[in-house]
Amino acid sequence: MHLLDYIFLLRPTVLVPVWIFLLIGHYRAGGGIFSVTPSFILGFVIYTMIMGAVYIVNQITDIETDRINDKLFILPRGLVSVRAAYVEIVGLIAVAFALSFFFSPIYRTFLFLSFILGLLYSVRPAKFKGRPFLDLLSNALGYGFLAFSVGWLSVRTFSIDTFVYSIPYILAVGGVFVNTTIPDIGGDKASGEITTGVYLGERKALILALVLVVGSLISSVVLLDFICLPCAAIASIIFFWAYTVKSQRQKPPSSGGEISGSADEKRVALISVRLSAPLLALAVCVIYPWFLLLLLLVFLLSRYYYKRRFNFVYPRI
Repeated sequence: MHLLDYIFLLRPTVLVPVWIFLLIGHYRAGGGIFSVTPSFILGFVIYTMIMGAVYIVNQITDIETDRINDKLFILPRGLVSVRAAYVEIVGLIAVAFALSFFFSPIYRTFLFLSFILGLLYSVRPAKFKGRPFLDLLSNALGYGFLAFSVGWLSVRTFSIDTFVYSIPYILAVGGVFVNTTIPDIGGDKASGEITTGVYLGERKALILALVLVVGSLISSVVLLDFICLPCAAIASIIFFWAYTVKSQRQKPPSSGGEISGSADEKRVALISVRLSAPLLALAVCVIYPWFLLLLLLVFLLSRYYYKRRFNFVYPRI
């Protein structure tokens, strides 16, 4: 189990969204259906190492909180020491950047930006994940633009098209992220983290999420992006439903303060979040069937590892 501890410290299940946007960027750059080159596979591995290192940093910064909440297990329970985790980070970054010299300088720039943004998101004093709108921008740009662009750069050079074609995904990730902050408003406020959801309050956060996913839908239509379009359409319907439920149940207070949400409203927010990634994953699996095998492998290995190591069922369906 010792080797598996180091592998799962990378949080493979959390890497899945990174892989999804990487593959979408590859496809939108002209990678072609079913087409996977050795160059792309190398780029895929490199970016996995970079983002895996970022997720280890995130766990180190949250180790005390995770120990109190009995979450993520590996570092809080001392299965991997913090010192060993730092060694793994350095090793991953060193190997990733060494291998990146097979690619262009702009590719290495995007690797560097991804790593730096990951640090800014997790590490004090910046800690963007506890700052309103910076948490939103970090996720929207990190997944929707940076990961997308790394996939793009395995096929074509960087250009204005790279950014333009990433717009639907930047907006989609932003909308879904805002919705993830809504169920956690109470907990985040108690822990002193002012997320976008805490700052705006539930009703305004729902409006922002709806605006972003509708923007994603419109840009998908304009750019003829038939991967993002159905996902954005479904998300728009769910977000509009959530906003309608909110508007009908409670009138905004005249003071403009926060409105406490009902269990039903929070459930709607969670449904939108839980549907978004699987919908995009399904679209990617249609284009790249081998990705379905990778997802299945991650799922089965994760189930085995967490059950055997911690007697805990994860991930749950």
